Amino acid sequence: MSLKKSQLSALIAVFSGAATLLPAAVSAQNVEEEVVVTGFRKSLEAALDTKRASANNTDSIIAEDIGKMPDLNLAESLQRLPGVAITREGGEGRQITVRGLGPDYTRTTLNGMEVPGSTGGLDSSGGVNRGRAFDFNIFPSELFKQMTLAKSTTAGIEEGGLAATVELYSFRPLDNPGFNLSVSGQGTVDSFAGELDPRLTAIYSQTFFDDKLGIMAAVAQSQRTVRQEGFGTVRWTSPFSNGDRSWVGTDADVDIVGTPNPGANYPGVSGGAEQLDYMWHPRLPRMDSFNREQDRLGYAFTAQFQPTDRMEFALDVVGSQLDADVTSYNYFAQFRNLQDTIEPTRVVLDSSGRYIVAGDFNNVSPRSESRGQFSETDFLQVVASGKFDLTDSMTLDVQYGEAKSDHEEYQYRYNLTASEASTFSYSFEKNENIAEMSYGFDILDPANYGWSGPTFREDIVERKNKTFKADLTIEGDGSDVSFGMIWNDRNLNSERGNPVNLNDDIPAPNADLTNSLSDVVSGYADGLDAPSGFPRNFIVADYDAATAAYGAGEFETALGDSNTYNVTEETLGGYMEVNSDAELLGKPLRVNAGLRVVQTTVTSKGVVDDGDGGFVPTELERDYTEWLPSTNLVWEFQDDLLFRLNMNRNFTRPGLSSMAGNVEVTPINGNVSVGNPGLDPERANSVDMSVEWYFADESVLSFTYFYKQIESFITGATLEGVELPADIREIVAARPEYDPSSPLYDESVLSPDSDDWNITTSVNGEGAELDGYEIGYQQPFTFLPGWADNFGAFANYTYVDSQAEYGNGVVGTLEGLSKNSYNLGLYYENDTFGARAVINSRDDYVTDQTGSNGNSSHGTTGPTRVDLSGYWNATEWLKVTLEVINATNEPERLYTTGPEGDLDLIREYNTTGTEVLLGVRATF
Repeated sequence: MSLKKSQLSALIAVFSGAATLLPAAVSAQNVEEEVVVTGFRKSLEAALDTKRASANNTDSIIAEDIGKMPDLNLAESLQRLPGVAITREGGEGRQITVRGLGPDYTRTTLNGMEVPGSTGGLDSSGGVNRGRAFDFNIFPSELFKQMTLAKSTTAGIEEGGLAATVELYSFRPLDNPGFNLSVSGQGTVDSFAGELDPRLTAIYSQTFFDDKLGIMAAVAQSQRTVRQEGFGTVRWTSPFSNGDRSWVGTDADVDIVGTPNPGANYPGVSGGAEQLDYMWHPRLPRMDSFNREQDRLGYAFTAQFQPTDRMEFALDVVGSQLDADVTSYNYFAQFRNLQDTIEPTRVVLDSSGRYIVAGDFNNVSPRSESRGQFSETDFLQVVASGKFDLTDSMTLDVQYGEAKSDHEEYQYRYNLTASEASTFSYSFEKNENIAEMSYGFDILDPANYGWSGPTFREDIVERKNKTFKADLTIEGDGSDVSFGMIWNDRNLNSERGNPVNLNDDIPAPNADLTNSLSDVVSGYADGLDAPSGFPRNFIVADYDAATAAYGAGEFETALGDSNTYNVTEETLGGYMEVNSDAELLGKPLRVNAGLRVVQTTVTSKGVVDDGDGGFVPTELERDYTEWLPSTNLVWEFQDDLLFRLNMNRNFTRPGLSSMAGNVEVTPINGNVSVGNPGLDPERANSVDMSVEWYFADESVLSFTYFYKQIESFITGATLEGVELPADIREIVAARPEYDPSSPLYDESVLSPDSDDWNITTSVNGEGAELDGYEIGYQQPFTFLPGWADNFGAFANYTYVDSQAEYGNGVVGTLEGLSKNSYNLGLYYENDTFGARAVINSRDDYVTDQTGSNGNSSHGTTGPTRVDLSGYWNATEWLKVTLEVINATNEPERLYTTGPEGDLDLIREYNTTGTEVLLGVRATF
């Protein structure tokens, strides 16, 4: 897929404009006076200096001032860098993808130590994070002074970041001696939620004893109220793809507008007399309302002591607590697994005759789902480090640290299912993303419903990392040699809690146990631009009253559950690295070369059903050793013109949860996922080549080509439409959804005896390749006359292509990869006023290459987002700030591609509105 024409034209215009301005900038730099750079421009300059001095391919984000990152969210800041794209949770950046490789391929360090970070989320955004990916929404951005993204590696950088390594650094007092105090406060208003949420930050640092001792303390607290609303289908399917079912009645009884074309969906199939059985339709067309209330508290403390010029000690503490309450309300017509009980009376087909654009149906049973997810995430890292100049040419750095991330989440889901089936109609004729819908009964009357299949569960994810490392550097004449070792102990403990002591006798739905959506959410769909026939109100459960009626709230650890396990990973590594200054053809050449070796031991523990009503413990262990060479060359073949060559071997370990040997079941969709403790790591050989022209002060124009060949690519292998093996069938049949005497019973789940189950496991595939290029530009317009010289711009464009072999013989691009992405930014700053506008855009991308429910794949439409910010220096110490996030209210759109992979059928369409933050900031 390609960039929209207008967006590509804008991008070309920026780079063309840059080329026009370069000669003027180059000539002007010799005559312009020295200026003091501050604010955002200073941040860009410092990041550029870091990039130029680096041996490997890096980009950085550096704080504009103490407690002031360029963006309010760390992931949002990172997406400004070339090759970085993000996924969001409730409109806020959560995880990053780098050069088409997903979040699990990027490792994150904090103050030199790899850290874990798990939060929860909606199903569509990944749910509870049990993988290696880091959730950046744990932290407030104000705690950090710098983020560096290393897209190529050196021997001294710890292994694991096949895509990149993100290095986070908190503030240190000796970097800014003396007394420093920064206090800021902002009020946030969301265009949908309408709540005024506070965001407060205070950072203090002070040095003592002639700047030999320093302390820093920081605290940042914020509240956030987000309303995400829209429409969803929970994917499309056909009666044929959904268990070879058929509609009630015959095609002859249906008023068909259009000509069915079954062979276009299923080549070689004519459909015979019942061609509608091969037409695609939404599985669960529904109204969606997701409401998030979030409270985040972050804190940091650092003590630095430098008793002599040859010795330094530091203690860094960083912590965060994220509390999130998400209440979700969905109302949907149930086609899933029920087509053989539903009678179509009129259908309108698309022009190709492949799917039902609009239809009227009899005997449809609607359901209201009310889900509450209440979670708390606690993060704490403590790192002690020391630096010793043993001699004039020998330096020793040592560090020991521990970090933990504990996530606990409770979920309560209540289903109100219509007591009697009725007529139902839907139509996409007015809006391809949001359907008009109507029902043959009063959908607000609780007397028309009964309770069915509730879900109560507790999820606990406890992650703990311990790290010790030592690095010795010996400096010589024009070169240095470094040796180092590192030991890590990483543990993931996952527990699923099942409900206990539930009430058996639940009152029928009534006015005391239910509400209408309008009672709990005001103005639903006002920001959607939905067609007039889109329902704005429906029945929902009253969480507190329903929880009391069921007696829910007590849980016990479910031994033998697929989400109860413990995995420990211990690594021991060492490296040698040489840095040397040389010449090539009389021009400066910097050489960085080295070798890293690391041994990994993984131990997986769990419990399984012994077949006699009890459980027995299991333990699996494996180890492997990797040798990882790297070479980095930086040649300044002309003044201010650099050529970089980066070559390295790296690997990413399999996700800890995938090695647990667990079995995860989703009975309502007929899906079973089985873990694979025997997975090998994913290894890759990488090459980066770049040219960087630093044509003026604070300016650069760069081009980078990159290539990765990934061995042993981990992918999913799926058996579709099969019977369950006896051991897995026993696990499935024991679930409470199948027990009519259980309050959790749900008659709509797929039978354990069905031959329509899908079984998926992770395997090491044939490999994958990706390559692409990045273009970067940055420049302050200091050569322009008068006030115009306060403007500046930055832009980057990334193209990535890839080919990977997935399960079941599917070959396609990497999941999460947008072929084209770009950033455009324009800023203005003077001593009194500053403003910035940033546009970020990416192409559509595939999220699941193997699909489900008969779909070839699933994808997400690439968004184009606009963010604005500004400030006014009211006094030397007081600044008024303004931030506008998602200024154009860009929606999020997910889609499915049908049986042949060439359709674009709406899966989810929702938006979170625009956020506006107005605040003040005082610095002393």
